[in-house]
Amino acid sequence: MTAHVSELPYSESCPWCGQGIPHDRMEEILGRIQANERAQTRSIERRLTAEMEQRLADAEAEQAVAIEAVQREADAAVTETRRKGADELAAAVAAAVAAAHAEAAQREAAAVEAANAARQAAEARLAEVTARHEEATQALLVEQREALEEHQEKLLGVERARAFAEQQKLSEQVAKLQRQLERKSANERGEGAELDLFEELRQAFPGDVIERVKRGQPGADIVHEIRDGGRVCGKIVYDSKDRTAWRNDYVSKLRSDQLAAEAEHAILATAVFPSGTHQLHVQEGVIVANPARVVELVRLLRGHAVRLATLRVGDEDRAEKATALYTFIGSERFAQLMEQHAQVTTDLLNLEVKEKRAHDTTWRRRGELIRQAEQNRGVIMAEIDQIVMGPDAGQMRDAT
Repeated sequence: MTAHVSELPYSESCPWCGQGIPHDRMEEILGRIQANERAQTRSIERRLTAEMEQRLADAEAEQAVAIEAVQREADAAVTETRRKGADELAAAVAAAVAAAHAEAAQREAAAVEAANAARQAAEARLAEVTARHEEATQALLVEQREALEEHQEKLLGVERARAFAEQQKLSEQVAKLQRQLERKSANERGEGAELDLFEELRQAFPGDVIERVKRGQPGADIVHEIRDGGRVCGKIVYDSKDRTAWRNDYVSKLRSDQLAAEAEHAILATAVFPSGTHQLHVQEGVIVANPARVVELVRLLRGHAVRLATLRVGDEDRAEKATALYTFIGSERFAQLMEQHAQVTTDLLNLEVKEKRAHDTTWRRRGELIRQAEQNRGVIMAEIDQIVMGPDAGQMRDAT
């Protein structure tokens, strides 16, 4: 079945007839419109030039005819008045020729003025058509750009929701495996948490350079270099701690690693927090975050770093803005927004599950109705066969 233009993705409407146009033919159609307008312009110029030349030719022909007529009249006058004297004849001929030339000049000027007026009208019409075409093109481009941005934002929202759901599942799995992890050493548990965080960061930010620091080497567990179009915009260092009690030297050690790596931000992923804090906390310039919040937090810090790099902000301004950003991250307002975001994401996922269930119910009901329709059709055909072929219709149909 051929789809209507309005049902195709990214379809637009023609600015002249209102008919739907597929997006993949947009540039072709715009090119054809421009080519047609250029062809019309050349046609108008050729027609105006031909008209002007024709009028000039007509004027010259009329001038020649008038001069010839005047010449004949002059010859006749010379024949009749030859006896009156050469001076009087010459004056009459000169006056007649001057009058003929003046009339021809007036006609030529009128023809040129008409041709110029026609050319100006054509140029004005061409300018109007060009302006309307440019306006329609700009409107189509703006509408297309807005549609693409909206579509990309929706896709990004869905991907974020899926990533958050996966993080929640991972958190639940970590909670279920807590007893098993307690049997392992602290180093083994830290190694596993570090691997999980490393893989999550690589999946969430494939365009950045994310590397693990080998065991035994100084520095943080993970070094994250933010890239935007090949440009380095900043650096983040991470430590993952899977412990049952909080220690302040976790923050002191990561802060030292941050200064050594010249990184703009440092994040400590841990499930335990200092007394009186939870989920998110800023201490000594280090962000302490629940592992389920790290990727979303990094997304915020990464966007901040890219914008600062784009604006080419100085080091002093960067430090001030980073301090203000950390203050916001550690505020109750930010915690409320993160909780609200998590709830909205969960509601969105639940809505998608309900929508899929509704579709499944509809498809199952549709199949039942189709089977009922086929059964009814069979009964109808059996009744018709019995009418047409008599009581033995059923036996004959079974035999065939």
